[in-house]
Amino acid sequence: MTTIRSVAEEAGVSIASVSRVINGLAARGDTEERVWKAIKALDYQPNSAARALKVRRSEQICLSFDDLANPAYTMMTRGVGQALSASEYRLVLASAFSSVEEIIKHLKTMGRGFADGLIISPIYGDVRITKLLSNLQIPVVVIGTLPEGINADNVWVDSSAGVEAAIVHLKHVGRKKIAFLNGPLSTNPGRRRLAAFHNALASNNLQSLSENVFQADAFSPDSAYQTISSSKNLSTFDSIICANDQLAAGLMKYCSQNQIEIPSDLAVIGIDNTDLSSLLRPTLTTIDLHAEERGALAAQLMLQRLADPTRPIQKIVVEPTLVIRESTEEK
Repeated sequence: MTTIRSVAEEAGVSIASVSRVINGLAARGDTEERVWKAIKALDYQPNSAARALKVRRSEQICLSFDDLANPAYTMMTRGVGQALSASEYRLVLASAFSSVEEIIKHLKTMGRGFADGLIISPIYGDVRITKLLSNLQIPVVVIGTLPEGINADNVWVDSSAGVEAAIVHLKHVGRKKIAFLNGPLSTNPGRRRLAAFHNALASNNLQSLSENVFQADAFSPDSAYQTISSSKNLSTFDSIICANDQLAAGLMKYCSQNQIEIPSDLAVIGIDNTDLSSLLRPTLTTIDLHAEERGALAAQLMLQRLADPTRPIQKIVVEPTLVIRESTEEK
């Protein structure tokens, strides 16, 4: 196996000189050129773990989500990965946090040299999470709602504006009895999107009907299906806005199995504009929160922060877009 000693002998320099070049430190004369030429000739792969211990850098950016099975997070990951691809940093993923306790456990590892930066989209609001994020000694970029008390770079989308646009569209196509299929209220998206729904109904002079919120236990198709199956008043409504595309998929499955025609009987709108929305039949009208763009922006903020730790904190706001498809055609 090629070693750093082999590179030094090939280049005609000392092992210390090879180490300096690999670690990005200044080298004398043509030493750097000779070292890199030798590395290429011998196909030498530096030991990144050992290097990390020496320079106190992992050359890793950690990306943390609640659930990577969610297509919106997959799109966001794609954006982060593309933005980091030309940099020296590797992307590592941490996900499947089913509870606040799991997130807390994960954040505690961040202080042990696991990564040089953390990009996180925390859906739970908890003072312990806030404290851990605030105390991290590495740069943090938050995608989504920035927890109060945290001074970090932030990429945020105004999902409330997206819900407002959905209500306006439904009103335009003649729908007046509108319901909301929500995810857990213990999460930031669950609380924010439900509040946006009620505010949008009021601002558009639409009546808030009794029991017009279907409350699912998770942002998943199965949870949506079970929630709608156990309800007794779906026929009260002519349209439903779902808190994400996965909930909409579960609702549409129930409708298909129970002879409820979409959109003639029930118009359906999702949130996220994932790949799923164009694969469903009928295709799903949805609020595009530009997940891939937000991921790329977050990665760019992280790279800027790592290059200049003293620059001012930045907050970028992304505007949602309503993507109209077959599930909300006019009556």
